[in-house]
Amino acid sequence: MAFDPMELGFIRILRGLDRTQILQFLDACKAIDVPANEIIVEEGEEDEAMLFLLEGELEVYIGKGADITSLAFVRRGEALGELALLGLSTRRTASIRSTEDCDILVLERAGYESLAAAGHPVVDRLQDQVLRSLAERIRETDARIGQLAEGSDLDDREPEGIFSRLTTAVVGTGPRGRAPKPVEVLSSSAHFKDLALAVKELLAGHLEVVAMPQGEHVLTEGSMKGDAWILATGEVGVYRTTRTGLQEKVGTLHPGALFGHLAIIGDDSRTATCITEQASWLYKMPREVVKALVESATTEGRALRHCFIHALARQLQQANERLAAVTAQFATKTLGKADLERVHAAQTAVVGAE
Repeated sequence: MAFDPMELGFIRILRGLDRTQILQFLDACKAIDVPANEIIVEEGEEDEAMLFLLEGELEVYIGKGADITSLAFVRRGEALGELALLGLSTRRTASIRSTEDCDILVLERAGYESLAAAGHPVVDRLQDQVLRSLAERIRETDARIGQLAEGSDLDDREPEGIFSRLTTAVVGTGPRGRAPKPVEVLSSSAHFKDLALAVKELLAGHLEVVAMPQGEHVLTEGSMKGDAWILATGEVGVYRTTRTGLQEKVGTLHPGALFGHLAIIGDDSRTATCITEQASWLYKMPREVVKALVESATTEGRALRHCFIHALARQLQQANERLAAVTAQFATKTLGKADLERVHAAQTAVVGAE
């Protein structure tokens, strides 16, 4: 495989980089030639590599033998396996095979870590690409849930606002005791716990503690406003509007959960309404702080992007589990057995080939 490094601008994460930076990236990768009709990745296997297609075409599919469902075709300049590379997906959710002769760059975990240690700009670009990809998939999944779920009535109370929170301590309807310290909350969160203490202390400096009574609307679906939140104590219910205008509960958040960041990443509207189910302590991360950090190349910014990716990957998994449940409920009412099986196979396409 021979090529001029400066001609690799068709790979999005390499656009605008100088020759030295591109060569550093190539040194971290392995170049392979794959003949047509070769299986490169098999569904269910453990793998942490990311693939960049230089020439040819790849097919992403699920199933084996005659029972195969094609999910997508990958062409020149496209990539697969970002979540696997970042250690957020332990097993491949689909298989990949070549439909014609292919030239492929393979970036494995060790190569990625060497780039990260060197502060290579590809690392920041990969994180940003994964963030936006996950956000898009979650929105697609949420939309499918809304189209299929029946939902139920929900007490539509207006957000009680800051006045309620200020009076919480007086009337005794707020959370009991004092709020946990922000570093303690980050250390107990699945999304932040693995960060170095110094980084957690930096992030904790941006957090603002807020007490909320039961029934408070933290986020409202469709809103373009709002901040990111970390739940310190209590519970928060997550609801999605259905095609009937009712509300489908899609999850319950527990202490350590990160939420509200999806809409900030893409400057888009909220995909769900979040309501406190118990009096709760929360930590707010202001919108402008989040935007500034995730768009930076600082240690803080990289750490926060990684935490966001971790949280979104988990959110996508939960959304797909919920989609499977509502799909089954919907299909048993409207489809025959053969159609139901096809729906179950098709919904896997939301996951992709990670």
